[in-house]
Amino acid sequence: MDNKALAARLYVEVFEHGNFAAADEILAPDCVAYAGDAPARVGTDGIKQQATLLRSAIPDLRTELMDQVAESDKVVSRWIGRGTFANELRLMGRVIPPNGQPVEWGEIRIDRFEDGRIVESWFIPDRFALWQQLGLIPKG
Repeated sequence: MDNKALAARLYVEVFEHGNFAAADEILAPDCVAYAGDAPARVGTDGIKQQATLLRSAIPDLRTELMDQVAESDKVVSRWIGRGTFANELRLMGRVIPPNGQPVEWGEIRIDRFEDGRIVESWFIPDRFALWQQLGLIPKG
């Protein structure tokens, strides 16, 4: 499977289908994930925890790959996540009650591959849009 297909499989399998074993197949055990506003995380537990958090609050979570570009050992993907905020969400030390409303947010992710697995990722989710829809911050 080529790198673009592996990068595409990650979100569908882990976030949409809840197949956490796929994270261990696609990501190297010592992969490093960088988010713009958080310390780097090593291993596959971070993506599994994030998927569990989102899938618990948004049980009908669906992902859609909007764009993808590959060059050398890197793949850039732009994703959209959609679903219904149907169950409580524990986030930022708070319990956020569900509002039953649809939510949608985007993410841009860069994955670097070695030997057919992701070894580094840089991602920027549109948390602002998601947090507004969850009621964490006021809509402007």
